[in-house]
Amino acid sequence: MSTNNLNRLSNEKSPYLLQHADNPVDWFPWGEEAFQKAKEDNKLIFLSVGYSTCHWCHVMAHESFENEAIAKIMNDNFVNVKVDREIQPDVDRMYMIFVQSLTGGGGWPMSVFLTPDLYPVFGGTYFPPEDQHGRPGFPSLLKRMASLWKEQGEALKKAGVDTIEKLRELTLQKFEGQNSQLNMKLAHNVHQYFISSFDSDEGGFDGEPKFPTPVQFHFLFRHHYYILSELGKAEERFAIMSIQEIKKRGHSLGIDFKDCDNEAQYLNKLQTVVNSRKQAAKKDLDMVTFTLKKIAMGGIHDHIGNGFHRYSTDKYWHVPHFEKMLYDQAQLLMSYVEVYLLTKDEYYAEVVRDIVTYVERDLRDHEGGGFYSAEDADSYPHEGAKHKLEGAFAVWEASEIKEILGDKNSEIFSYHFGVEPNGNVDPRKDIQGELKKKNVLIERHTPKETAKKFEISLDEVKVILSESKEKLAKYRFDKRPKPHRDDKILTSWNGLLISALARAYDAIRDEKYRELAEGAARFIKDQLYDSGKNRLLRSFREGPGEVEGFVDDYSNLIEGLLDLYQSTFNESYLAWAIDLQDQQITLFYDEEGGGGFYNVGKNNKNILVRLKDDHDGAEPSANSVSVSNLLRLGHIVDKADYNAKAEQTLKYFVERLEKVPYAMPAMAASLMLYLKGIKQIIFVGSEQETIVQKYIDIIRNRFMPNKFLLKAKENGEVLNERCEVIKSILQAESAPSVHICENFTCGMPISDVHELEEKLVES
Repeated sequence: MSTNNLNRLSNEKSPYLLQHADNPVDWFPWGEEAFQKAKEDNKLIFLSVGYSTCHWCHVMAHESFENEAIAKIMNDNFVNVKVDREIQPDVDRMYMIFVQSLTGGGGWPMSVFLTPDLYPVFGGTYFPPEDQHGRPGFPSLLKRMASLWKEQGEALKKAGVDTIEKLRELTLQKFEGQNSQLNMKLAHNVHQYFISSFDSDEGGFDGEPKFPTPVQFHFLFRHHYYILSELGKAEERFAIMSIQEIKKRGHSLGIDFKDCDNEAQYLNKLQTVVNSRKQAAKKDLDMVTFTLKKIAMGGIHDHIGNGFHRYSTDKYWHVPHFEKMLYDQAQLLMSYVEVYLLTKDEYYAEVVRDIVTYVERDLRDHEGGGFYSAEDADSYPHEGAKHKLEGAFAVWEASEIKEILGDKNSEIFSYHFGVEPNGNVDPRKDIQGELKKKNVLIERHTPKETAKKFEISLDEVKVILSESKEKLAKYRFDKRPKPHRDDKILTSWNGLLISALARAYDAIRDEKYRELAEGAARFIKDQLYDSGKNRLLRSFREGPGEVEGFVDDYSNLIEGLLDLYQSTFNESYLAWAIDLQDQQITLFYDEEGGGGFYNVGKNNKNILVRLKDDHDGAEPSANSVSVSNLLRLGHIVDKADYNAKAEQTLKYFVERLEKVPYAMPAMAASLMLYLKGIKQIIFVGSEQETIVQKYIDIIRNRFMPNKFLLKAKENGEVLNERCEVIKSILQAESAPSVHICENFTCGMPISDVHELEEKLVES
């Protein structure tokens, strides 16, 4: 590595850019200085995109960017630009589409060659430092691209322009799906895909590697709920239904009775469909509960340090890629909260507590209240080590465990967690040989099985395992160098966590969870929000960043604020969510092209194409989240425009939902919310009154994805001004009660706990 002067990245705040500040490469940050330099020198731009906890980004940096000879080729022939994808997802997204179309795949580090006018001409991901297996190494590629630019510069420019124009045409076309029907068949297609791709042995919906993708669980939980709520208690009345009632009930379920001739055939078809849908709902829940238990037992779960690693390199959820991302913790927290509400299995509640323990201890800014982005996969194996190794902080040798725990307890612990004397990592999953003789802890046996094996009580096993984990955690945190932590705070990811923490508070009733959620919201409002302009910023590190918020910053924070309102009934969160929703529409909504939200604002000059993200992958797309937000807000503040934009966004994406349903599970979940409608549950009376708190607890204790809780208050400035339903209820009564409202119509006040429970079962 060069010991010369630092390059331009030394003035940046991004941890990723700062990691490259002392490279011999003359890096520029993304911006006008780099673009102007490329034009003046007539050089291609080499764009390298990654993030600070990216393992293969570290590998390429060490092999190539720290190499003086390779750096000289880069500096002589290119203007070299570094981008942190987490701070500038707009740049990452546009060029990632190009790389994926060119190579059939994508990932990080992303390496793209651009003309001085920012048009892409060639790209890929990781390139090795030497030619191998008939493929060019990075130096050969650099020389080839420099030569092509000198010899065929005009042709490259034309090819780059043509590529972007095709992408622009695709984004501007009005989809034929504008006239498609929005119906449950689309959601059932998503359900069928997950059934066909489910791994019944190990859980999940991929082969390998396996990602814990919460957007899939999010959809399946909702499909389960809406099917059962649609069926209701119909079977109780089947025996006494008239033919007219059977037909009415059947048509409401979308049943075609054209081949039925008599009452028995009608009833038989109705019964068959009901049974089939019940089985589908059961399958939804079974697939997710099985998968979430496998994930929690697996090596992807950090059994000693809490929280979850990024993904599993194998199909068994065993050997992970060891980085830990805030967005994974947030979404998995939500998944385990929801599965707990559906099953009331305390096992899942313990996982909820585990995740919160991790994010509070290791990812929280304890002074400000916001949450950091990630922890690295790589770390030094011991103090004084010269090189970092992936997973060094998390893995164990059998001898270490025996020394720390003693003979008896280490034998029990090792049996339970699959520890082997020579390590338990498949060498095929250890490409760089960093995990030899190491063990990645995975629960090979249940506590009951372990108790049976050692002929001790279940309680004894639980105590031994708990005490052993505490000892190993103390050793790890005291003796091992911690991985690098990416300490930038992103608005978008904090929005995801605020939502999950609020929901965790509702389910587990731990006041700390609500305090953590409110602390994060307060941090964003104080540090990343310009109240005068009603604008969000993207990131914070040693002060607010300069990049303005993208569409997901708005959508995820709005969702978090709506959930936080329901946990606190603090109307300031509701007011802020409404302000942000109006601003999101102004900045990102496509009024002219058929609906949907662009990922960048209209004034972004350096992005050649404004895209509308629709893929629900590691995170839900902003469009999927926005549909849900608009529907919820549209029912609260009686703003028809919100509901209209939600519907139009669904129609914009419906054709893609028909063609690739597996890519849009969160959008399918929002579609079901649109079809089934919002169920407003309005509480009247002080929360200090025991009966009112009982009402609230009953609702919070249930999984009802289409519910929205509202509190009618005499001094409620937001709802009393903007919600006609609240106004009418307050004018009519003040006694403690509950109102269940659907389709902008409210039922009679409920003033009895048992009556409320019955109504919830019926609805």
